Amino acid sequence: MFVAKLSLIAATIATAALASPPSAAATATTTPPLPPAPPGKELIQLNCEGLGAITVSVQRGENSNGAGQIVDATGHGIPVAATLTLMDMTTATVLATETTATGKGNAHPNQAATHCTGVLFVGSASDFVGTDLPSGVAPTDTVQLAFDGFAVIKP
Repeated sequence: MFVAKLSLIAATIATAALASPPSAAATATTTPPLPPAPPGKELIQLNCEGLGAITVSVQRGENSNGAGQIVDATGHGIPVAATLTLMDMTTATVLATETTATGKGNAHPNQAATHCTGVLFVGSASDFVGTDLPSGVAPTDTVQLAFDGFAVIKP
């Protein structure tokens, strides 16, 4: 179930244009704290080349799709590819890595993609996955879900 949850999150991010897992909204580490999201949306913070730190509003849920809307600026991001890395920060161990690509890597071939990174979740392992923890991971271990990906940014 632990790896299945990461796969579910990867699918969510790939289809929701840089979306974060539903559980991350309340526990993600951000500075400063994000304002409340509109109904049905989540706000995440990313660092994107050429744009710097941005806040993006994305649709919640695993069945969401579409672009992430940049908050407080004109523009949106269309997902192209992403790598998610789940790390046990307590033991400095990579627990799982998932890579996704829209259109099997063939989406938006004639458009420039912007590199974006961010931390989508920081919290206890039990908050992230519940009780189905892999061997060597304690429920109180701090885990981090990091995002490294590309999106087509449109004005």
